[in-house]
Amino acid sequence: MGEDGGFPYEKPRRGQLEAARSIAEAVSRGEVFILHAPTGFGKTSAIIYGLLQAGVERVLYVVRTRNEIQPVLKELKRFGVKGYSFLYSARRMCPALAGEGLSHEDFWETCRLLRLRGECSYYARLEEISATDVEEAIGHAGPMPRRVAELLAGQGYCPFFALKLLASEARFVVATYPYLFRPDIFQGTFDPLDYRDFVVVVDEAHSLLNIPGLLEARVSVDDLRSAQREVEEYGLPEEMGKALQELASLVSRSRPGEGKLRRLDRERLLRLLGDPEAWWDAAHEVRMAKIRERLEEGQPVRLSVALTRVARFAEMLAAEGMGAYSYTSGGRVGATVLPLEPCLVTRRPLNESRAAVLASGTLPASTLLRDLLCIEKPLRVYDVELLHGPVFPPRNQVTLVAAELTSRYTSRSREMYSLYARYILEAYRATTRVVMVVYPSYEFMQQVLDQLQQLARLEQVSMVAEARSTSIEEVLEKTGRGEKHLLVNAVAGGKLTEGIELVDENGRSMIGVVFVAGVPYPQPDDYFRDQFTVLEKRLGRAAARRLLFDFTAAVRARQAVGRARRSAQDSALVVLGDYRFLRRGLREHLRLRIDKVVYSLGEFSEAVRSAAEALGL
Repeated sequence: MGEDGGFPYEKPRRGQLEAARSIAEAVSRGEVFILHAPTGFGKTSAIIYGLLQAGVERVLYVVRTRNEIQPVLKELKRFGVKGYSFLYSARRMCPALAGEGLSHEDFWETCRLLRLRGECSYYARLEEISATDVEEAIGHAGPMPRRVAELLAGQGYCPFFALKLLASEARFVVATYPYLFRPDIFQGTFDPLDYRDFVVVVDEAHSLLNIPGLLEARVSVDDLRSAQREVEEYGLPEEMGKALQELASLVSRSRPGEGKLRRLDRERLLRLLGDPEAWWDAAHEVRMAKIRERLEEGQPVRLSVALTRVARFAEMLAAEGMGAYSYTSGGRVGATVLPLEPCLVTRRPLNESRAAVLASGTLPASTLLRDLLCIEKPLRVYDVELLHGPVFPPRNQVTLVAAELTSRYTSRSREMYSLYARYILEAYRATTRVVMVVYPSYEFMQQVLDQLQQLARLEQVSMVAEARSTSIEEVLEKTGRGEKHLLVNAVAGGKLTEGIELVDENGRSMIGVVFVAGVPYPQPDDYFRDQFTVLEKRLGRAAARRLLFDFTAAVRARQAVGRARRSAQDSALVVLGDYRFLRRGLREHLRLRIDKVVYSLGEFSEAVRSAAEALGL
């Protein structure tokens, strides 16, 4: 149906048209609109329809990951929208520097030099292409971002700059979060436009609680040592080399556990590194020297300058409201700088834009959200289930609480891990569908898996376990080979619970059971404690605890449950494996009806089989 032809679905879901009308009114008045709607409602359709009804001229619609761009593009096409583009990581799109392993800063510096020297044929050919040609390429490749990028590259054009060309004229631009929330990326992409030229839409808006990570600056100990060698090799001031050596030693001594952050003395680091501009100047000097060397030797101008990463780290360290920490990731140790609250990232984009739409199935109370994100515009909240009733038919879901289980630190033991394994195995035996088990951390998951593998060694249990390197494609490949009875072990807030889409040819979810193995509270470390301290001062202790503990855990649990609820026709058995899910604070954010509480494995076995049979799982 064409852009002016109305809503493109023959039968709108309950509340979609009403929500769209409210969106149109809010956007026309320059408000921030909060759309609180669960999976299955059709948030994207309602939002696009509302924006079209409001006659909005420019929309920046941001999503968390590249995989989430495609559903929005599909809806835009279905609505017959003329003129839309998308953007994600230029590094991932670039055909010239693919596989080089360059950092963000090194990639853009190398890209800039190649363009200035006329050595990138993909960029040079952009003179031959128009925005209309790029639009036709999107139409030809379909709403699949990677395929569009491959098509443009195959035709000899730079995918990123071609899509950026279209974005400068497009009515709708669908992009990943950094294009809105990182000022340097927003300005570099959309200049001379600014936030006031856009209505912004933020999908999965509950993620804004963890948005500070977008402004993170990391430098590993290896980077610091490489930078120290650059200082020595290119004759830079000796004080710089000493500062890098001292910083590397300080970070190495402060090594935290895997995946944890340990506080560093920010004032000491500021004194140690001094003026960030001096580090940028040093990085530029080394880069120019390396370029001259490459040219003299006839080598390609693809280079890495470790001092660039040090310069960005020093720049972010000096910014207001930042915290400094050491980290360990995959065995690598380093230092990171992070904002201590979401306001530092969200204030400008949400308040300076013409209007904003924040969409999610799980958001805190509007007063908390306003304070958390520093929203100054008038706020309008539209809670779909409160106004129109359940989107997901209650009869299609059964929720059990296994009160014998808990992931509480003081109760963790080999016996508890073994008990979890027995409950999970019972859930797997009760169904012929995919069972997704969601754990609070990688460490907890591994302890349960050790027990589970021992128990299941005599059974045919098809299993996949998420690691930090696991790709969604690996899981999709297994189900694509016809493995419909699969045990997927995932970590709350990880790749699989946030982005996997396991559906059959009819669009129905292949996941029949979601087993939340423990309350997925954030893992306590120094960064978490510092965030709590900052929010406690601004919002009060009770509000800070609700946001950082119960709300975060509920969001992660609901995201996991949402993997089994891709349409109103799906049936799902949800197991909440921790007695703490019965606490009022968690229940209020979870918004799940609890059908039964079981207190033993025998009781659970009977309940889970009965529920699976009733749901047709």
